Amino acid sequence: MKKLNQLRAANDQQLKKIHGTDYSYTESVIIYLRSKLSKDPYAIEEAISDLLATLIDAQQSGHRVAIFFSDDPQKAADHILKELPRVPVWYLLNQYWPVLMFLFAASIFPTISQKSQLSLVSVGGPILFAVAFVNIPFARGLSFNKLSRKTVYSAMLGFAMVIIALLILSYLVAGRTPFSVSRSTLLLFCVSFLVLNLIGALGFRKIAYLFLAWACVWLLAFIGMLLTTSALTVGIAITGVLVATLLLFYHPEPKSQLPV
Repeated sequence: MKKLNQLRAANDQQLKKIHGTDYSYTESVIIYLRSKLSKDPYAIEEAISDLLATLIDAQQSGHRVAIFFSDDPQKAADHILKELPRVPVWYLLNQYWPVLMFLFAASIFPTISQKSQLSLVSVGGPILFAVAFVNIPFARGLSFNKLSRKTVYSAMLGFAMVIIALLILSYLVAGRTPFSVSRSTLLLFCVSFLVLNLIGALGFRKIAYLFLAWACVWLLAFIGMLLTTSALTVGIAITGVLVATLLLFYHPEPKSQLPV
């Protein structure tokens, strides 16, 4: 999202004006603020911009940044977050809808060039990738957030167990007959996702291009399902997976947001 990235880049440049130990301190606060996925990211950057302006003026006047956060910087940061609006639904969809669509597309497209079967590996692979992709933000701000070691280790252990379980199950069923899914069922999936994305484009016009792009992906999958297995369907399957992978990183700029 170009404008949000511009806001972040501008704030990062302002951060460089803070020197010494105050820089690391302020950077940790900013990382913590940005790690709150439940708050509007545009509002967060506006708050960071105001905060940096205040801290830069204070430092130029000979004051230390730490005095503005007393002995509990997390509490002060949480107070800032409390005043910010919650993240809008369209933003959450813009971030996580591609992950959900990729999960299904990466599992279904390969079946276009096969005998309409899904294996645990073909399903587990995208699931593993999607879980990892979604949980990357969890690590952000841990150095600042006062989580107990037990909490952090428990979360890391849980994530590791998901990965291990998928790997073990994939190994156990390797070479065995995959569970069969009829062509008509896969066609129904494709049509359902196509219609769902068209509805999303109408309901969330700020990010309509996101839904329209995924609608095209599912239209391609639908066409591939109607064809008999051939070199063409293999090409469609490969193209579908590649396009879905690219769209995983596609987050169109909304038509309007906070003034910048």
